[in-house]
Amino acid sequence: MLYEININNHEQSKKALSQISVTQEGIELMADKLLHLNIKLKNIKLAAANILKQEMLSLGADAAVAKGVVIGKDELSDAVLSGSINQFRKLVYKLEKQSWFGLSEIKTRINTIIQQYISNKKEIMHIRGRTFYSGNCYIMGILNITPDSFSDGNKYFETNIAIQHCLEMIDEGADIIDIGGESSRPGSEPIGHEEEIKRILPVIQEIRRQSDIAISIDTYNSETARVAIDAGADIINDISALRLNQDLINVLKENIHVPIILMHMLGEPKTMQVNPYYDDVINEIMVFFEERINYCEQNGIDRQRLILDPGIGFGKRLEDNLRILHHLSTFKSLGCPVMLGASRKSFINKLYQSKSDERLIGSLATSALAYQRKMDFVRVHDVKEHKQLLTVLNSVEDHI
Repeated sequence: MLYEININNHEQSKKALSQISVTQEGIELMADKLLHLNIKLKNIKLAAANILKQEMLSLGADAAVAKGVVIGKDELSDAVLSGSINQFRKLVYKLEKQSWFGLSEIKTRINTIIQQYISNKKEIMHIRGRTFYSGNCYIMGILNITPDSFSDGNKYFETNIAIQHCLEMIDEGADIIDIGGESSRPGSEPIGHEEEIKRILPVIQEIRRQSDIAISIDTYNSETARVAIDAGADIINDISALRLNQDLINVLKENIHVPIILMHMLGEPKTMQVNPYYDDVINEIMVFFEERINYCEQNGIDRQRLILDPGIGFGKRLEDNLRILHHLSTFKSLGCPVMLGASRKSFINKLYQSKSDERLIGSLATSALAYQRKMDFVRVHDVKEHKQLLTVLNSVEDHI
């Protein structure tokens, strides 16, 4: 009998080997060989492309480069490297002695990708006494205290109703509650931090009185963030990735335990859906994240405090959103946890006609993709249903 087996991480690789009674030494030697990686590199130097191709071939792996590289015609090339984790580890070792042509940085990035790929149940973040691990997909429940959000505007605008809904999401299995007082729907206008604080503050205070759940504050305003953190919020969720308010970086410096979610958005909410265009949406978001990560690190904010969100629906066409969903695992290669926020988004309406509260199935489909691509967080409206979905997926994944 002969059949294919599905192996997605180091833990599963070791389990598959132990099931056929391989020795412990053999398991350690073979585990990396059962995991396969494809790595894309953009705009690397001609010499680096040639060296990488030669080294990969020498290891029994493979590499594809532009046709101009072989004849020395092009100065820069993209490349795709393909091999097992074991072969990539050997490549990293070989590159230790080759620091020219940008190979040192390439080596570091490949090593980061390897670590992201094999890590399972690795600590990624500590929030309010709770440890969050890679290999899980945590649920962030959405609480919009606004009269005009795209999906549930005005539904939870009254403080008591907002508090009750928040407690319901906690009971349903939310790991984090994301509280927002200003709508970021396409075409929305800013409201000012005084009104934003008036909306969110009593809810945060009451939730903190009743629960130790991690609270995220969905804001780009530094004053709102300060007040929310003082009231018990634990995370800043900034749709502008620290671009709309220059003082917000100082809030992070003042509160060294607070993580921040950096989201990609083209433009600002009022204009983001006015003819958005990308030559290569994945590459452009990756470049954006690299610049934002560098900005944070230059300002003393460790990479370990950053969560990335590719920003589904924020300055994106349908084809951009679908490409992002297909390539979600790409964003993990930056070495930060990644969050997907696709719940009830309007792109689902373009796939099947639906109002915002009729998009549960589409939302669940995106979260299933997020789980498959090893996302760390999903930001959702329907907590109960997503908890059920992830419970099933986790149970299947645990039974190789």
